[in-house]
Amino acid sequence: MKPAKTLSTVILWSVISAAFIGPGTVTTAASAGSQFQLNLLWAVTFSTIACILLQEVSARLAIASGLTMGQALIKKHGQQRGQILNFLLGGPVILGCAAYEAGNILGGVSGLSLFISVDFSVITIVLTAIVAIILYTDKKQTISWLMTFLVGLMGIAFFVLAFDTEFTLTEYTKGALVPAIPSGSELLTLGLVGTTIVPYNIFLGSGVSKGQTIPLMRIGLTISVAIGGAITAAILIAGTAVPAFTSFAELSESLKQNLGFLGPLALGIGLFAAGFSSAITSPYAASIIASSVFGWNVNRRRWTWGLVLLTGFLFGISGVKPIPVILMVQALNGLVLPLLTAFLILLINDADIVPAEHRHSPSYNAVLLLIFASVLFMGLHSIDKSVSTWLGQTSGHYMTMIALTVGLTAYVGYLLVRSRNSVQA
Repeated sequence: MKPAKTLSTVILWSVISAAFIGPGTVTTAASAGSQFQLNLLWAVTFSTIACILLQEVSARLAIASGLTMGQALIKKHGQQRGQILNFLLGGPVILGCAAYEAGNILGGVSGLSLFISVDFSVITIVLTAIVAIILYTDKKQTISWLMTFLVGLMGIAFFVLAFDTEFTLTEYTKGALVPAIPSGSELLTLGLVGTTIVPYNIFLGSGVSKGQTIPLMRIGLTISVAIGGAITAAILIAGTAVPAFTSFAELSESLKQNLGFLGPLALGIGLFAAGFSSAITSPYAASIIASSVFGWNVNRRRWTWGLVLLTGFLFGISGVKPIPVILMVQALNGLVLPLLTAFLILLINDADIVPAEHRHSPSYNAVLLLIFASVLFMGLHSIDKSVSTWLGQTSGHYMTMIALTVGLTAYVGYLLVRSRNSVQA
């Protein structure tokens, strides 16, 4: 395989790693490192591998079948039922893109404010305008090159911070490979997985895979997401250097004491790159969903990303916190990710949609079912937390969530076995 083609596909897929490393990832990973040192590093390893596998299934489905996600669901379930499923899967994800856009924009502005004096309102307006111009061009290659640059900035910045810590190779290996959930770390463990495996990335991966071969897609996707996982790990490792993480300003001050001016500079550049890249990819993903799930044309796609960007800008510039909306969207997306995972598993094994040579082996399906169980538990926990917060109650119904996870995973496994047996028959 030619090096130029490999580089090109890595650049194309860099949009995925840029999408999942946003201000929320920086906050979650830094908090995990600060509170639990390297004990939760394994969650980054797991979520990175799971992200690669799910993205590969989504992209392979699009390449092998020649169908978008929306078209595949309609082909499998019929026009009426398929359209309902498209609405249930795509609608909440677009709402999620809009709900978190304000945090993406303000994350970029917050990064700049750590090393230069800026007026929040002015920079928010300028940053939003730049994002709008980039998205209006609708040039996939241009966006991919920009995402590659921003991911590179993030990588350099956070690796500089991570390299200042003093851990042995044995400690890194144990933290990365040996699962451990210390008391009080449950939410952060789920957060590390949830901030890496996000529903809109699955749609985004399906959209950018057009025109690629499966081997080339796998190379670009694996390298890109692995780099993203390494950056997330670097953020967690950097977080171990501070006694507590309550705000980026305090983290910056702690890093300044350890590294001098280089600490705040690296954190600011990394946070800016994370916020700015996510501010682009979130509305971009919404437009991809509008196209691949709902079949909308270019003009309607522009309306989609425009509304997502405008929503984020208005909440960001006003300072209003749309907490009820965010809680609702968190609950909806907590339900969408396991649903999307289940449908991906069943679609990729459907003989009417995917040729035999591109379907999974039983061992691959077993791994996917494990991932489904993980994201299902994470989704149920997200719903429990959001609803409990909304009602003013305490969340933590773990036994109920475990029972639901086991039962629903067994049901999806049954559907999978029945589907494969019918194919063999």
